[in-house]
Amino acid sequence: MQNASVAALAYEFLFEVYRKMDLDRKRGNIRSLPDENGTLREAFHHEFSSNWEWPGGVLEQLGVLRILQPTRGLWGPNFYPVMTLDECSVANFSKFETFDNYCVAMSSFEVLHSPSEFRGEVYLHSRSPHFLDAVASQDDIFLIQDDGQVRFDQRRFNEKVMTRWEELEVRRIHPKGGT
Repeated sequence: MQNASVAALAYEFLFEVYRKMDLDRKRGNIRSLPDENGTLREAFHHEFSSNWEWPGGVLEQLGVLRILQPTRGLWGPNFYPVMTLDECSVANFSKFETFDNYCVAMSSFEVLHSPSEFRGEVYLHSRSPHFLDAVASQDDIFLIQDDGQVRFDQRRFNEKVMTRWEELEVRRIHPKGGT
């Protein structure tokens, strides 16, 4: 069994958060809200859409996103990244590297990628530049074909991740030894 690391999946999620924030900025939909110290931060909002909510939750549980205090008249929750992509790529997430955390993160990845897939194909143009080496080639859920295309093996995902997912009482990322 080969698993991508929780750290590699965290990078993919943060890449997507920054991409969404850039798109929101271009559309004029980005909000700046005060953080816990009163400093204005551009906010990531998951819009209560599961394809954003689950990866955002993983990043919050890893400490990569922090919640911004609710502001009157704005529906929340809103988050801000506490690290850049470069910082995330070298961050030490070893205390989170467990199979259960991997299952939570990979099920979140499946929710994130499923709206943009076609017949199981993972479009590399919509993934980070690290995806092929750090995730797809490290995990037996992904099949890298001779032509370089990457496919998401739903059967393997169900067998490996969803079997464990069904058994999990707490479907959250937590440090080793924690709940």
